[in-house]
Amino acid sequence: MADWDPELYNRFRRYRAEPVEHILSRLHLGEDEKIIDLGCGSGENTIELARRSARGTALGVDGSPAMVEAARKVLDAEPVELKRRVSFEQLNVAEFRAERAYSLIFSNATFQWIPDHRALFAACFDALCPGGTIIVQMPANETETAKMEIGRLARELPWNSMLGGRERAFHEEPPEFYAAMLQQLGYDRIDCYYVTFHHPMDRPADVVQWYRSTGLRPFLDKLPKERHDEFLGQLTARLIGAYGTSGAMTFDFKRLFIWGRRPGP
Repeated sequence: MADWDPELYNRFRRYRAEPVEHILSRLHLGEDEKIIDLGCGSGENTIELARRSARGTALGVDGSPAMVEAARKVLDAEPVELKRRVSFEQLNVAEFRAERAYSLIFSNATFQWIPDHRALFAACFDALCPGGTIIVQMPANETETAKMEIGRLARELPWNSMLGGRERAFHEEPPEFYAAMLQQLGYDRIDCYYVTFHHPMDRPADVVQWYRSTGLRPFLDKLPKERHDEFLGQLTARLIGAYGTSGAMTFDFKRLFIWGRRPGP
Protein backbone atom coordinates (compact mmCIF):
# COMPACT_ATOMS: atom_id res chain seq x y z
CA MET A 1 0.00 0.00 0.00
CA ALA A 2 0.98 3.64 -0.38
CA ASP A 3 2.60 5.27 2.62
CA TRP A 4 0.43 6.59 5.44
CA ASP A 5 -0.61 10.24 5.71
CA PRO A 6 0.02 11.35 9.33
CA GLU A 7 -1.97 14.57 8.93
CA LEU A 8 -5.01 12.76 7.57
CA TYR A 9 -4.78 10.05 10.23
CA ASN A 10 -4.61 12.62 13.03
CA ARG A 11 -7.57 14.65 11.76
CA PHE A 12 -9.64 12.80 14.35
CA ARG A 13 -6.83 12.55 16.88
CA ARG A 14 -9.13 13.27 19.84
CA TYR A 15 -11.36 10.29 19.05
CA ARG A 16 -8.48 7.98 18.12
CA ALA A 17 -6.92 8.74 21.50
CA GLU A 18 -9.90 7.42 23.49
CA PRO A 19 -8.87 3.72 23.37
CA VAL A 20 -5.40 4.68 24.63
CA GLU A 21 -6.96 6.70 27.45
CA HIS A 22 -8.96 3.60 28.36
CA ILE A 23 -5.75 1.56 28.52
CA LEU A 24 -3.90 4.19 30.55
CA SER A 25 -6.75 4.34 33.05
CA ARG A 26 -5.93 0.78 34.19
CA LEU A 27 -2.22 0.50 33.35
CA HIS A 28 0.24 0.88 36.22
CA LEU A 29 3.82 1.50 35.08
CA GLY A 30 6.96 1.09 37.16
CA GLU A 31 9.81 3.56 37.20
CA ASP A 32 12.18 1.51 35.03
CA GLU A 33 10.00 0.06 32.30
CA LYS A 34 11.42 -1.11 28.97
CA ILE A 35 8.64 -0.35 26.51
CA ILE A 36 8.12 -1.03 22.82
CA ASP A 37 5.20 0.44 20.89
CA LEU A 38 4.46 -1.73 17.84
CA GLY A 39 2.91 0.44 15.14
CA CYS A 40 3.65 3.70 16.91
CA GLY A 41 2.18 5.98 14.24
CA SER A 42 3.04 9.62 14.90
CA GLY A 43 4.51 8.76 18.28
CA GLU A 44 2.29 10.47 20.83
CA ASN A 45 1.41 7.24 22.64
CA THR A 46 5.05 6.09 22.79
CA ILE A 47 6.05 9.39 24.36
CA GLU A 48 3.20 9.32 26.86
CA LEU A 49 4.12 5.80 27.99
CA ALA A 50 7.72 6.90 28.58
CA ARG A 51 6.52 9.98 30.44
CA ARG A 52 4.66 7.74 32.90
CA SER A 53 7.78 5.67 33.70
CA ALA A 54 10.23 7.95 35.51
CA ARG A 55 13.43 6.26 34.30
CA GLY A 56 11.93 3.97 31.66
CA THR A 57 12.79 3.78 27.98
CA ALA A 58 10.40 3.53 25.06
CA LEU A 59 11.02 2.48 21.46
CA GLY A 60 8.35 3.20 18.86
CA VAL A 61 8.46 1.22 15.61
CA ASP A 62 6.32 1.60 12.51
CA GLY A 63 6.47 0.35 8.95
CA SER A 64 5.65 3.79 7.55
CA PRO A 65 8.60 6.13 6.90
CA ALA A 66 6.21 9.11 7.01
CA MET A 67 4.89 8.09 10.43
CA VAL A 68 8.38 7.58 11.85
CA GLU A 69 9.43 10.99 10.55
CA ALA A 70 6.33 12.57 12.09
CA ALA A 71 7.03 10.84 15.42
CA ARG A 72 10.57 12.19 15.52
CA LYS A 73 9.25 15.70 14.91
CA VAL A 74 6.80 15.30 17.79
CA LEU A 75 9.63 14.11 20.03
CA ASP A 76 11.76 17.14 19.12
CA ALA A 77 9.35 19.34 21.07
CA GLU A 78 9.72 17.34 24.29
CA PRO A 79 12.11 18.09 27.19
CA VAL A 80 15.69 16.88 26.77
CA GLU A 81 15.39 14.38 29.61
CA LEU A 82 12.42 12.69 27.95
CA LYS A 83 14.02 12.74 24.51
CA ARG A 84 16.95 10.73 25.89
CA ARG A 85 14.56 7.92 26.84
CA VAL A 86 12.49 7.69 23.64
CA SER A 87 13.47 6.63 20.13
CA PHE A 88 11.71 5.74 16.88
CA GLU A 89 12.68 3.27 14.15
CA GLN A 90 11.16 1.96 10.93
CA LEU A 91 10.19 -1.71 11.20
CA ASN A 92 7.57 -3.97 9.68
CA VAL A 93 5.72 -5.11 12.81
CA ALA A 94 5.18 -8.59 11.35
CA GLU A 95 8.97 -9.02 11.43
CA PHE A 96 9.37 -7.96 15.08
CA ARG A 97 11.65 -10.30 17.02
CA ALA A 98 13.42 -9.93 20.37
CA GLU A 99 14.39 -12.10 23.33
CA ARG A 100 13.24 -11.13 26.85
CA ALA A 101 13.89 -7.48 26.06
CA TYR A 102 10.74 -5.60 27.14
CA SER A 103 8.62 -5.24 30.25
CA LEU A 104 5.74 -3.77 28.22
CA ILE A 105 4.66 -4.44 24.64
CA PHE A 106 2.01 -1.95 23.57
CA SER A 107 0.17 -1.81 20.25
CA ASN A 108 -2.71 0.47 19.33
CA ALA A 109 -4.66 -0.23 16.11
CA THR A 110 -1.90 -2.11 14.27
CA PHE A 111 -2.24 -5.89 14.69
CA GLN A 112 -5.40 -5.94 12.54
CA TRP A 113 -3.25 -5.27 9.47
CA ILE A 114 -1.17 -8.43 10.06
CA PRO A 115 -2.68 -11.80 9.02
CA ASP A 116 -0.82 -14.30 11.24
CA HIS A 117 -1.78 -13.32 14.77
CA ARG A 118 -0.60 -16.54 16.38
CA ALA A 119 2.94 -16.00 15.08
CA LEU A 120 2.81 -12.35 16.12
CA PHE A 121 1.68 -13.02 19.69
CA ALA A 122 4.24 -15.85 19.95
CA ALA A 123 7.00 -13.42 18.92
CA CYS A 124 5.73 -10.95 21.51
CA PHE A 125 5.81 -13.64 24.21
CA ASP A 126 9.47 -14.30 23.39
CA ALA A 127 10.21 -10.57 23.53
CA LEU A 128 8.70 -10.05 26.99
CA CYS A 129 10.76 -10.24 30.16
CA PRO A 130 9.32 -12.64 32.76
CA GLY A 131 6.47 -10.75 34.38
CA GLY A 132 6.17 -8.46 31.36
CA THR A 133 2.82 -7.29 30.00
CA ILE A 134 1.34 -7.08 26.51
CA ILE A 135 -1.55 -4.73 25.68
CA VAL A 136 -3.07 -4.72 22.20
CA GLN A 137 -6.02 -2.74 20.85
CA MET A 138 -7.61 -3.51 17.49
CA PRO A 139 -10.70 -2.17 15.71
CA ALA A 140 -13.57 -4.65 15.70
CA ASN A 141 -16.02 -2.62 13.66
CA GLU A 142 -16.60 -4.79 10.59
CA THR A 143 -20.41 -4.80 11.05
CA GLU A 144 -20.77 -1.03 11.61
CA THR A 145 -22.88 0.81 9.02
CA ALA A 146 -20.03 2.54 7.17
CA LYS A 147 -17.87 -0.59 6.92
CA MET A 148 -20.81 -2.58 5.60
CA GLU A 149 -21.55 0.10 2.98
CA ILE A 150 -17.91 0.23 1.89
CA GLY A 151 -18.02 -3.50 1.21
CA ARG A 152 -21.34 -3.31 -0.64
CA LEU A 153 -20.15 -0.46 -2.86
CA ALA A 154 -16.89 -2.26 -3.64
CA ARG A 155 -18.81 -5.31 -4.86
CA GLU A 156 -20.87 -3.31 -7.35
CA LEU A 157 -20.10 -2.22 -10.91
CA PRO A 158 -17.91 -0.54 -11.98
CA TRP A 159 -15.86 -0.75 -8.79
CA ASN A 160 -15.70 -4.53 -8.44
CA SER A 161 -13.93 -4.87 -11.79
CA MET A 162 -11.29 -2.33 -10.74
CA LEU A 163 -10.90 -3.70 -7.23
CA GLY A 164 -10.70 -7.34 -8.26
CA GLY A 165 -13.14 -8.46 -5.60
CA ARG A 166 -13.50 -7.52 -1.97
CA GLU A 167 -10.36 -8.21 0.03
CA ARG A 168 -10.43 -8.66 3.76
CA ALA A 169 -8.08 -5.89 4.81
CA PHE A 170 -8.42 -6.43 8.55
CA HIS A 171 -7.73 -9.59 10.51
CA GLU A 172 -9.35 -9.99 13.90
CA GLU A 173 -11.32 -12.61 15.82
CA PRO A 174 -13.61 -12.41 18.89
CA PRO A 175 -12.22 -12.03 22.45
CA GLU A 176 -12.61 -15.71 23.32
CA PHE A 177 -10.41 -16.66 20.36
CA TYR A 178 -7.55 -14.51 21.64
CA ALA A 179 -8.04 -15.59 25.24
CA ALA A 180 -7.66 -19.25 24.23
CA MET A 181 -4.72 -18.53 21.92
CA LEU A 182 -2.80 -16.51 24.50
CA GLN A 183 -3.31 -19.26 27.07
CA GLN A 184 -1.94 -21.82 24.61
CA LEU A 185 1.11 -19.63 23.98
CA GLY A 186 1.90 -19.45 27.71
CA TYR A 187 0.48 -16.08 28.75
CA ASP A 188 -1.35 -15.60 32.03
CA ARG A 189 -3.50 -12.78 33.51
CA ILE A 190 -5.35 -12.72 30.20
CA ASP A 191 -8.21 -10.26 29.70
CA CYS A 192 -9.87 -9.84 26.29
CA TYR A 193 -13.00 -7.73 25.80
CA TYR A 194 -14.84 -5.22 23.61
CA VAL A 195 -15.50 -1.54 24.27
CA THR A 196 -17.66 0.60 21.97
CA PHE A 197 -16.77 4.29 21.70
CA HIS A 198 -19.35 6.86 20.62
CA HIS A 199 -17.98 9.65 18.43
CA PRO A 200 -20.17 12.68 17.60
CA MET A 201 -19.75 13.67 13.94
CA ASP A 202 -21.06 16.73 12.11
CA ARG A 203 -22.12 14.72 9.05
CA PRO A 204 -21.70 11.28 7.41
CA ALA A 205 -18.99 12.76 5.17
CA ASP A 206 -16.82 12.96 8.30
CA VAL A 207 -17.01 9.16 8.63
CA VAL A 208 -15.70 8.89 5.06
CA GLN A 209 -12.79 11.15 6.02
CA TRP A 210 -12.15 8.97 9.09
CA TYR A 211 -11.85 5.84 6.97
CA ARG A 212 -9.82 7.48 4.20
CA SER A 213 -6.72 7.15 6.37
CA THR A 214 -7.41 3.54 7.47
CA GLY A 215 -10.12 1.18 6.24
CA LEU A 216 -10.49 2.76 2.79
CA ARG A 217 -6.78 2.60 2.01
CA PRO A 218 -6.81 -0.91 0.46
CA PHE A 219 -9.64 0.20 -1.86
CA LEU A 220 -8.22 3.58 -2.84
CA ASP A 221 -4.80 2.04 -3.46
CA LYS A 222 -6.35 -0.19 -6.14
CA LEU A 223 -8.50 2.47 -7.80
CA PRO A 224 -7.10 4.96 -10.33
CA LYS A 225 -6.55 8.31 -8.60
CA GLU A 226 -8.88 10.04 -11.04
CA ARG A 227 -11.74 7.80 -9.78
CA HIS A 228 -11.18 8.42 -6.05
CA ASP A 229 -13.53 11.41 -5.80
CA GLU A 230 -16.30 9.51 -7.60
CA PHE A 231 -15.96 6.49 -5.32
CA LEU A 232 -15.88 8.63 -2.17
CA GLY A 233 -18.83 10.70 -3.40
CA GLN A 234 -20.93 7.59 -3.97
CA LEU A 235 -19.96 6.27 -0.56
CA THR A 236 -20.92 9.54 1.11
CA ALA A 237 -24.35 9.48 -0.58
CA ARG A 238 -24.89 5.90 0.59
CA LEU A 239 -23.98 6.78 4.17
CA ILE A 240 -26.44 9.66 4.22
CA GLY A 241 -29.15 7.14 3.36
CA ALA A 242 -27.85 4.44 5.71
CA TYR A 243 -27.50 6.75 8.71
CA GLY A 244 -30.73 8.56 7.82
CA THR A 245 -29.24 12.05 8.01
CA SER A 246 -26.96 14.47 6.20
CA GLY A 247 -26.27 16.30 9.46
CA ALA A 248 -25.06 15.55 12.98
CA MET A 249 -24.81 11.90 13.96
CA THR A 250 -22.98 9.50 16.28
CA PHE A 251 -20.33 7.19 14.87
CA ASP A 252 -20.17 4.06 17.06
CA PHE A 253 -16.80 2.31 16.96
CA LYS A 254 -16.25 -1.07 18.63
CA ARG A 255 -12.71 -2.01 19.63
CA LEU A 256 -11.08 -5.15 20.99
CA PHE A 257 -8.66 -4.98 23.92
CA ILE A 258 -6.22 -7.80 24.69
CA TRP A 259 -4.16 -7.95 27.90
CA GLY A 260 -1.73 -10.68 28.86
CA ARG A 261 1.45 -11.34 30.83
CA ARG A 262 4.47 -13.57 30.50
CA PRO A 263 4.59 -15.49 33.81
CA GLY A 264 7.33 -14.45 36.16
CA PRO A 265 8.06 -12.38 39.21
